Amino acid sequence: MSRTNRRRTVRAVAPVAGLLAAGLLVWQGSYAAFSATTNNTADAWSTGNLILTNNGGLAAYAGSTAAIFAGTTVGQPENNIKIGATGTKCITVQSGGSFAGNLALYRGLVTGTGSVALAPQIGVTIDAAPVAAATNVASNCTGFPAVSITNLGTNVALSAYPSTFAAATPLPVAAGTLRVAYRITWTLNSTGTNAGDNLLQGATAQADLNWEIQ
Repeated sequence: MSRTNRRRTVRAVAPVAGLLAAGLLVWQGSYAAFSATTNNTADAWSTGNLILTNNGGLAAYAGSTAAIFAGTTVGQPENNIKIGATGTKCITVQSGGSFAGNLALYRGLVTGTGSVALAPQIGVTIDAAPVAAATNVASNCTGFPAVSITNLGTNVALSAYPSTFAAATPLPVAAGTLRVAYRITWTLNSTGTNAGDNLLQGATAQADLNWEIQ
């Protein structure tokens, strides 16, 4: 084939190749215009809560209330006591969480004054019972249930009573607004000797009562 004929062939093929390329571009452009999507919108997470309040033996519920045993206040039943003295008070705890949990009572740090520690001689007996959400057990224990009672300790020395959630006896509590009444009885026990008892004169003991739900 002469050089002239070769050029003509190249020239003839070139427009065809150009048309094919253009067609490919048009086809690719048409294909890119088709699409489809799907989505799952506004995924979100939120935590529930656990809420505890108590009535302090009165009518109003709060996260922290004043002492029901006011042994450092002159004129109160827990003040100026002697061996064998005893007393009982009630307090109601309300759970208002959005899910169930285990409710436990334990004591805080024990403090006191005197020549010897008074806390080992204060025996506490604690009973707990569920009550209706509208029931408010007063400090004098009016309305405390006669059934479904769980004993959490009988004449246990205040110093030996559980001081952590893990060591306490848990009570199962369902979700929603529920109340549990606690009846707490204290007794000042003898040391076993007159000499030991005499050392308790002028002594004091103090500790918080803590409720926790997990």
